[in-house]
Amino acid sequence: MFANDRKKAGKAPAHHSSIEEHFHNQFPVFINRWEEGFDLREHDHAYLEIVYVLSGEGYHYVADEVNKTSKGSLYIIPIGTSHIFRPNGASKSLLVYNLCIRPDWIGKLNLWLSPYCRDTDVFHILDGKPGTYLFLQDTPLEFAPWFEQLHREFTEESWGFETTILAGLLQLLTRISRKLKMQDATGNHTSGSTRQSGLASLLDHINEHLAEALKVERLAQQAGISQRHFIRLFRQQTGMGFSEYVQHKRVEWACRLLSGTRQSVGEIAKQVGYQDPAHFREVFRKVMGMTPSQYKQSN
Repeated sequence: MFANDRKKAGKAPAHHSSIEEHFHNQFPVFINRWEEGFDLREHDHAYLEIVYVLSGEGYHYVADEVNKTSKGSLYIIPIGTSHIFRPNGASKSLLVYNLCIRPDWIGKLNLWLSPYCRDTDVFHILDGKPGTYLFLQDTPLEFAPWFEQLHREFTEESWGFETTILAGLLQLLTRISRKLKMQDATGNHTSGSTRQSGLASLLDHINEHLAEALKVERLAQQAGISQRHFIRLFRQQTGMGFSEYVQHKRVEWACRLLSGTRQSVGEIAKQVGYQDPAHFREVFRKVMGMTPSQYKQSN
């Protein structure tokens, strides 16, 4: 267990995506297919978002965590949870479906269903709190056709598309809820905010000391476990190795400083834990697909 003896690395406020940004009428659903890149900022929403990775590989920065993501990854992002996707290098795409739902409709849905359904709890997956999220890995890609159909209906706007979308959405939400319940029953963790809570303080400690020299040996010793066990648990928690995780968190911090301050690249490199600016540029380009200066100019 680690004491929170320092303030977290300075974090600029995430961009807030309002209802008006996507919902231009009273219809409660918005769906798009989006190729993630490096131009979007970290953001949160005034609506609930379900993200499904259709193809590619990359990283998902969500709720102060960073995890590898790939085809079939599904995330339910509540109102107020900040996140951002990044592809795995500039040349590799990361294609996702974004399914957004107005929060007022969720309340109406529960009221409408309660007299008729014994198990309205299937929609508890829409009740997440800010700073949390739900995750499941759809390895057989059984949800891909559902997102494809909903997206096609939304973009083509054929006669009766609203009814088709709402009916399909209810079925999709039920199937997602079933799969999450099955994973919980088998002991697999699906909640990004609560899984392996024994490592939560460890990640907090790392995130609060990014500018320092972080060593696996010392962290494992402080946690009271062997290095081998530490490495195994860490990979289970984040989907990546310790050094890779630290690199991505430092680059994430650097991105905030590059876009939110007037500090030079060299000053930012030292602030986020790199004494050698050339090494910092190399790591930054590997993660972001561009140099720190290019990122600063584009933001």
